Amino acid sequence: MTARPKVLEEPGSARSPRVSTRRWLASTVVLALLVAIAVYLSRTGEEPVYLERLSIGLLLGTCLLQFVSQLCLNGSLLLPLQSCVKGLGFWELYLVRTGGVLVGSIVPVAGGLAVRLAYLRRRGLTYLEFTWATLLSNALALGAAALMAVFGIGALWMIAGPPPAAVLAISGGVLALSVAALVLFEFLPRLTRHPRLAKWRWLSEMSSLSTTSPRMAASVFVLSLVRHSLNFVTFGLLSQALSRAPGDFLTGGLVYVLTSPVRMVTITPANLGVTEWVVALVGKVLAFDLATGLIVAIAFRGVGLVAQALGVAFGSAWLAAWSRP
Repeated sequence: MTARPKVLEEPGSARSPRVSTRRWLASTVVLALLVAIAVYLSRTGEEPVYLERLSIGLLLGTCLLQFVSQLCLNGSLLLPLQSCVKGLGFWELYLVRTGGVLVGSIVPVAGGLAVRLAYLRRRGLTYLEFTWATLLSNALALGAAALMAVFGIGALWMIAGPPPAAVLAISGGVLALSVAALVLFEFLPRLTRHPRLAKWRWLSEMSSLSTTSPRMAASVFVLSLVRHSLNFVTFGLLSQALSRAPGDFLTGGLVYVLTSPVRMVTITPANLGVTEWVVALVGKVLAFDLATGLIVAIAFRGVGLVAQALGVAFGSAWLAAWSRP
């Protein structure tokens, strides 16, 4: 693995005159996707039935799972950043990251990252260090998701026989993507030494990256694996409750890991509509009807937001208590 950079150089960036157009298009896409969800679910006429299947106990349990998942996510992002920003606190990063999520819900593509970068630069973090830490966390998270997908496919194969070819293709794509991300991250410093990249000084200076601590990489990977496992269980419980089929616990969890790469790329603000339809389509290939997939995705987003709010409340109280003289 590669490690944190030594050099600061932020790329010059002029505000594109097309930014507002892209935001308008993204908002239009979100609106169209959400309207499509509402129209489809209204035509099925089964929303009340589905909602009745989501018991209070189930929602509380999944919120707790998502709260712990959020803590693991925060930890996996914190470890690389702490090697660059001394004294960066767990709850401090949690609150900054949550603020970024809120901004990302309004500004597509990089709104959340911009909030984190703006705050951490005031703490002395360089643009290059931020890029390194983000790439490390995402590459290892993608690798953990691929490992979960392999185990999920294997378990489903043993229980229900060979999965559909499309599911095998998607899982193979996730595995290939994770391997490519890890290899790219490993060899990124060497690639950036290429003479053609010299004109982008900030990029060519990535060649100054040194070796990442194996212990840190292992810790980030384990935290990512635990987070994906908790999300797997959450998705499985929601899917099983809505479909009323015991075997859909495994199927639902597998849908989560197969669609996890989509959550790493922000296409629309907070990926509203995009994640829901991708989950529904992959779920339909496996076992669900579209309505079940859409409602599972919406419920998963809902319990995740509640868990984040719980973390904000706890983190704010913690920082307030420890900041008193």
